[in-house]
Amino acid sequence: MKRYSWKTKVFSMLLICLMVFATACGKTNTSNSGTTADTGSSTPTSSASDTSGSDSSTDSSKPDTWIADRTIQVQAYVDDIGYSLPEDQLSTPVMEELAARTGMKIEFLYTPGEKDRYVMAAQLAAGNLPDMIVSYLNNSTRPEFPILYNAAKDGMFTDISSMLQSSTVYSKYYEDGYLPADTYSNIMFREDFNGAVYFSHLSIDDVDTSTVWNPSEEYLGGLYIQKAIAEDLNLDVTSIDSSEKLYQLLTEIKAKGYTDVNGNEITPLGPKYWGGSADSLDYVINDLIWGVSGDYNMTEDGTILHEAETDWVYKQIDYVRKLLAEGLMHLEFFTMDETRAGELCTNKSVAIISDIHNYVDIVYNSDDWIPLGPIADYTGSTAKVTTGKSGYGQWAIPSTTENPEEIVALMDYLSTYDGQLLSLYGVEGVTYNMVDGNPVLTDEVQTAMANGDTDTLRSFGAAFDGSGVYGMSYLLTDLQNETYFGEARPGAGSTTTYAHAVEIATDYPREYRLVSGLNASAYMTELEDVNTAMSLLDYDEVRIQAFYAETEDDVVNIIEGFRAQLESAGIDQFYSLVKEKYDANPDTVKFY
Repeated sequence: MKRYSWKTKVFSMLLICLMVFATACGKTNTSNSGTTADTGSSTPTSSASDTSGSDSSTDSSKPDTWIADRTIQVQAYVDDIGYSLPEDQLSTPVMEELAARTGMKIEFLYTPGEKDRYVMAAQLAAGNLPDMIVSYLNNSTRPEFPILYNAAKDGMFTDISSMLQSSTVYSKYYEDGYLPADTYSNIMFREDFNGAVYFSHLSIDDVDTSTVWNPSEEYLGGLYIQKAIAEDLNLDVTSIDSSEKLYQLLTEIKAKGYTDVNGNEITPLGPKYWGGSADSLDYVINDLIWGVSGDYNMTEDGTILHEAETDWVYKQIDYVRKLLAEGLMHLEFFTMDETRAGELCTNKSVAIISDIHNYVDIVYNSDDWIPLGPIADYTGSTAKVTTGKSGYGQWAIPSTTENPEEIVALMDYLSTYDGQLLSLYGVEGVTYNMVDGNPVLTDEVQTAMANGDTDTLRSFGAAFDGSGVYGMSYLLTDLQNETYFGEARPGAGSTTTYAHAVEIATDYPREYRLVSGLNASAYMTELEDVNTAMSLLDYDEVRIQAFYAETEDDVVNIIEGFRAQLESAGIDQFYSLVKEKYDANPDTVKFY
């Protein structure tokens, strides 16, 4: 494979704009001694791998889980982590306990920016990195992967393969069938890495339950409608299974002239709860989305095409333009910031939220919102497609980091039973007590969760499944909450905080549809020049431009221009590659 520098070729345009972020992460490295606090009554059952690092002590007074007297700084390219950190990360009960067990503490660093991956690209280019990084990475089709991949090829990360193989938990990644195919072949154990491993996938379930609907574990996302409006219209919310039926419903809502809590007329369809985004269209016009394999699909005659090369893109554009023109969709559907979008929902200024889920407080704390749909896909199926196990994030150790084996040992410990218990529930006697072999959150924590008291929750340093310090739950893998803790998430079995969220998932069950294979776009990285050119194209942005175009001629010009860009990028080479893989084994590409 031809070697090239990603800094100058893939991200040259990006970095000119974003180098300003490179200096924003410059926190001074701190050093903290391990505490001598009581380790509690939960004795660790799994020990982290022994290391030969800077403080691999054999002192008999230290626990078997001791690694090194060290604080590691973790640059997080994850906004959920960055915006949920306690004021004093290193002094929380969880960090004090982690230090007592391992000698190590974790300090997350976060640099705000337009997008987390832009910040990551700028900081990697500058080489200004702390001990470890974490980022989003559901799969190899995420936009973060080309950044990480090319940085790895440029020697910016440490090869952790031998350290993982000798670990307690991460050694499972070498077992046949444990990892998702994409994780194994396209992210971690790539052929072009020649046996090296430069980043590790996170949040891998111990057992694949992706096709089983379990209400206690389900985040039921998508369209939600005000319950009062649904009742007033005598609406069977499950009957709205097509974009056309949704349009008729929006029209009916508009005609009724409903008002919000302030007496202002509402907008029938609003943006996602977390702010404007094109991805919420997946729930609104699912039956008009043909490019189900990373914007690609295969026609009945076996031709592979990008969705923009078909009439499906015009069906989507016509539909959205109609909603906007008739006042059925909020004008800032794609651009509204998170704060204002949340206020729209809280004030009931929209009849339908395009994307929210049952674990958002305005849903589980009241009966005001209920699920709507779901809209079927282009094949007519309302089942949610799953490809089986998947990850959620990744971690990597820069090549400049000293004693990387200590960090691998810490990451391994965090994913043992005791490490997960500490990360998710906190310290026994402080935030939970053991009852019949399972952790039960204290009254103080349960009350804080029920009241949405995030300051109190964060002060403990535990994740409480994202209610507290999200970063600690983000660092885990080999997940098996019900086996380990007797409940799907902290508090699910002992508190009533999320009872309504479970009720919603019970009352509105969904089906899963298993489709083997990776998104076609996962194979783009095998074609360096094509991948470089394609990384500069943004299909979502092109569609948004078309949605708001002044004339139909402008719409055509925008789409035809994008099609020309695809051709210039060498898209035909990509089609040939994907067709070759599909013909060799149809299960390797997610076409349906």
